[in-house]
Amino acid sequence: LIPADPERAERMVERMAALLRFSLDAHQGGLVTLERELKIVRDYLEIEQARLGQRLRYQLDAGTELMDCTVPPLSIQTLVENSIKYAVAPDRQGGEIRVQAGRLNGCLHIDVADTGPGFTMDSAHAGHGLDNLRSRLAALFGSAADLRVDRLNGWTTVTLQVPAVAPAILSPVVS
Repeated sequence: LIPADPERAERMVERMAALLRFSLDAHQGGLVTLERELKIVRDYLEIEQARLGQRLRYQLDAGTELMDCTVPPLSIQTLVENSIKYAVAPDRQGGEIRVQAGRLNGCLHIDVADTGPGFTMDSAHAGHGLDNLRSRLAALFGSAADLRVDRLNGWTTVTLQVPAVAPAILSPVVS
């Protein structure tokens, strides 16, 4: 990008730096606001769009009333990264990713759906992405959190459910 579009290249470097800082800070534990997590997801998707071009199509849909809800850092980003790696990148035609958030019965529900071939939670590799996320959810929320996969009408959807935790109990994560 540097010779062809220096301004876009600079924006990508800024997004990569933000993602790296957030990733390093995330190891301090705790929770982050949905707003902060979605900013990192958006940055990550923009980086991947620079790489994949028109092959990557995406939508992020979360109401402003949900932005103060909290999630484990890099939880949604992990799900989006899986969609890129296993659904969009390997397909010559690319694919679409949809991230939707809502609140139901005192829980925050985040759906990350893609047009890829699908998988089951049993196929998640031990010690990697989904398995690590499942372990983090169990450590933070016990049985109050859930991670499940559904396949319907050509879409694979991973649903992350966590209690709608008040921001007052957030552990600090430096930006």
